[in-house]
Amino acid sequence: MPQPHVSIIVDNYNYADYLGAAVRSALDQTYGRVEVIVVDDGSTDDSRAVIEAFGDRIRAVFQPNQGQSGAFNSGFAVASGDIVLFLDADDALRADAAAEIVAAWGEGVVKAQFCLATVDAEGCFLGNVFPNFPPGLTAAMVREETIRSGLYPCPPTSGNAYARAFLLKMMPLRKVLAGADGPLNTVAPLYGDVVTIDRPLGYYRVHGRNDGAHRTLAADRFARYVRHDADRISYLREHARRLGIPLEGDPLDRAILHLQYRAASLKLMRAQHPIAGETLPSVVGRAVRTAWRNHDRVTAKLFLSLWFLAVAVLPRPLAEPVIAYRFAPASRPQALKRLLQRLRVLRPPARGAAEPELSLPRHLAAGKLSA
Repeated sequence: MPQPHVSIIVDNYNYADYLGAAVRSALDQTYGRVEVIVVDDGSTDDSRAVIEAFGDRIRAVFQPNQGQSGAFNSGFAVASGDIVLFLDADDALRADAAAEIVAAWGEGVVKAQFCLATVDAEGCFLGNVFPNFPPGLTAAMVREETIRSGLYPCPPTSGNAYARAFLLKMMPLRKVLAGADGPLNTVAPLYGDVVTIDRPLGYYRVHGRNDGAHRTLAADRFARYVRHDADRISYLREHARRLGIPLEGDPLDRAILHLQYRAASLKLMRAQHPIAGETLPSVVGRAVRTAWRNHDRVTAKLFLSLWFLAVAVLPRPLAEPVIAYRFAPASRPQALKRLLQRLRVLRPPARGAAEPELSLPRHLAAGKLSA
């Protein structure tokens, strides 16, 4: 049986400063059967020059701005891979990423997901590898959690690879409120197995312009996150109906990350909270019950419960840093980070791994590089 062909689609909008590193990381893959496609979604910076410098080593698509879902659609339309990975232009892959994904693939797999090491604008490791997947996370557990809560432990765009057969059922994507990977990740477990590679195969850059990553606490984002999740659950319901899979009640009432968004939204900007009549005590009570039903370590359940209770009872000036410690990792005191790593609430660094291994390789870390 021939080895699968892998397509890496780099989606870019005005990220010329980081785009070259993303493309080079895709071209550097040790796996032999890889094609690299770069979709520029109407950039107004120097992105075109960066892309054109790679010549015929990549396939370039230039289009008017259509948003990330439009970039996904255009990239997939010209991709030929059996496995497709969408790589955000400010992120990068380890050289062995495609090989590790292929090794983990199997019959019935629709998606492989893996961890990402957070790096700063210069590519230096920020001390956080995520997601901190529950131990022994299986495809069956992912599917169960999807049907129960609508969400499951999952990385952002650059930490996922999809089966072409699955994408043929999903594409073209409709325009979405937030990341175009959201609908794909949400419904993937309904269509087959999601396999988890519990080690970092890529780099997630935190530089201040990310929508999903907080360098410092951004209080106005939480109401938007709540609305985005509601949009994803609507998409999940649509596909569950097609497949004859029943969903009980509102899955988001059992989604622990979503409940964190709701608690933060109510505490920080109650007037903008998108769920009319909801109260912080009701969210916290539901969240604590949910935390203890999750497939997670006891220490993680305990700290989540304490976090929700602290957000509920502390006055806002004291609750703000508690919320920031959760959503803006750079704000965490080192002592707290070490404690949470020791208790496995946060993912500890791999034993024996030197910190530079979790930073971007030197040849990728230099500013606006090209070919």
